[in-house]
Amino acid sequence: MGTRGDEVARALDLRETAEALEAYRRSAGRKVAGGAVLLALAVGLSAFPSWPSWQEDLVGWLAVLGVAGLVVGAAGLAYARRFRRVLGAGTWSAHAAVPVSSPWTSESVVLARGPGGDELWPLAVVAVRPRWEPLRPARGAVMWWCGDPRVGGVLAPPGGGALIWTRPVRGRKARRVVERAAGKGLAGLPVPVQPQSGPAPGAVPGPVAGTAAGPEVERRRLLTGRWRWLVVASAAVFALNWNWIGAAEADPQIDLTVVSEEADGGCVVRWTDPWDGTERSGPYRCDPDRDPLLADRETGFVVSYGPWKGDLYGYDADGARHGSQALSAVDTIGLASAAGVLLGLVAGWATFWSRRRRRRSQAREAREAVPTPAAPEGLAEPPPVRAAYARLAEQAVRQAVPQPGPPRREADVREVPWWRVRSLRRWSGARDLLLLPLFLAGVVLAGFLGAPDRASTVAAVGVAVLLAVLLVRNAVGFVTGGLPSVRLLVRAATAPVPVVRRRVLLHDPYGGRPVLVLFAAHGGDDDLPEGVLELMPPGTAKRPWLGLPAEPVGTVELRGWLDRADDGDPIVVAWHEGRPLWPAAPYREAGSAEATALLGRLAPPSEAPSEPQEADGS
Repeated sequence: MGTRGDEVARALDLRETAEALEAYRRSAGRKVAGGAVLLALAVGLSAFPSWPSWQEDLVGWLAVLGVAGLVVGAAGLAYARRFRRVLGAGTWSAHAAVPVSSPWTSESVVLARGPGGDELWPLAVVAVRPRWEPLRPARGAVMWWCGDPRVGGVLAPPGGGALIWTRPVRGRKARRVVERAAGKGLAGLPVPVQPQSGPAPGAVPGPVAGTAAGPEVERRRLLTGRWRWLVVASAAVFALNWNWIGAAEADPQIDLTVVSEEADGGCVVRWTDPWDGTERSGPYRCDPDRDPLLADRETGFVVSYGPWKGDLYGYDADGARHGSQALSAVDTIGLASAAGVLLGLVAGWATFWSRRRRRRSQAREAREAVPTPAAPEGLAEPPPVRAAYARLAEQAVRQAVPQPGPPRREADVREVPWWRVRSLRRWSGARDLLLLPLFLAGVVLAGFLGAPDRASTVAAVGVAVLLAVLLVRNAVGFVTGGLPSVRLLVRAATAPVPVVRRRVLLHDPYGGRPVLVLFAAHGGDDDLPEGVLELMPPGTAKRPWLGLPAEPVGTVELRGWLDRADDGDPIVVAWHEGRPLWPAAPYREAGSAEATALLGRLAPPSEAPSEPQEADGS
């Protein structure tokens, strides 16, 4: 196809795609480098047989992690070359997409080509589930494609900012996958705006976030980038150090045989290692005032933890410790890791507030800089007339899918505290915050009651440290993001004086999120929208749309307008048949940049009619 000056000739010419490919390649390179380093450490440690007994476990873990890093990194580099070859030879095309999941086989997605789904492409996703889940298209979503469906190619969310390799599905499985996608209404989805066709007036088909993952109202990450990793690494070191402090209380006391002794108390002693039974000897400070009958005998303690395991130490008459420097090293590491956590939290908080002020300033400048679109010459109505009530209602009826059952019963937020409402607990992060301590307690209990071998102890400590880090991260996210968001939603949902509006229920093609397009309570088919409200899927993970209004058109009650988000838009909650439809974003008034972009995706421009021929008078 031909290209205009504002189009890209190749998919790789798009800046977001090139950056995503480079980030993917760098990530694979880091895995290869990390695996090589871990393997080198394993080989180096195995060359020192005189190390303590925990060396064997450490070498084994390093070798396993190193091999895994090399394999995963090498596979990533191979796929990066595939990505570059395909993206450098083809262009992006936008398609309506429907995912098809299976618990026993790989994830699949079916793309529709042409109006009405003239041709369906079943594709298998070649990616681990954690990487595919955030990009999984929902019902009515749009995905970008580059490649040959008969061989394979690259799939990406709109904008080309994340890359997934796919391969064709063949045989009986292909027929089953296509039938399941057709049953989900793939043939009735509208044809999306193509990346190379240029945006229509008022439509901004840019990259938009994918599947709704929780409230976006006033929710921001407190710890990002290097500060997040500083806090995580420091917390992990602090947890390990705390384990060493507890282990110091159980250091065994052993008998020593004095080989030689100086007048100032310095002596050389010999003892049996309590773990591997080997004979060891080394310098020690003996008590010169001990009983003469014990001239060739002394007692001491052996370190039972960390890299100092097996070191000998003792105490003077005045209580001063001598011998191994394990205790002073543990104190230093504890103070340094605590300082790292504190520094990361303080720096992350400062960065958070700095970015928040900058975002508010940028949003204010963007609102002031958005020009009012002028009506094209010769038209009586401006371009947004294509988003009139009649057209959007017709499209909503085409997208409507019968509800699989009655909505789940849920506590009324007007009568009970918010933590008794299932949806608010999930979206705020309170559910995970309550479950993680239970998992952590289970791991710790299993570590105490399980087998006392070293491998089990190391595994239990590693899992406990990971759960503790996740617990701290979730707690910070709940306090700084989840709890303020839920309070705003509850305040809006319980606000007095509801406002009744006509509504049309659609699904954003860029991610599939449900959207309410709101109109005046009394009007006709030519009315233009007053605003849009993006919703969070009210159902379960398997049936996310369970609980949405069964009818694609109707009325809702709007409550809120008491609080505003960072960008100044009000927080509004829609009520339908006595149930709240929780918002995923603030209420966007018609005419704003966000509402214009969203309406441009919900109501893409139809094919432009050819200009009428003038009569020749014959």
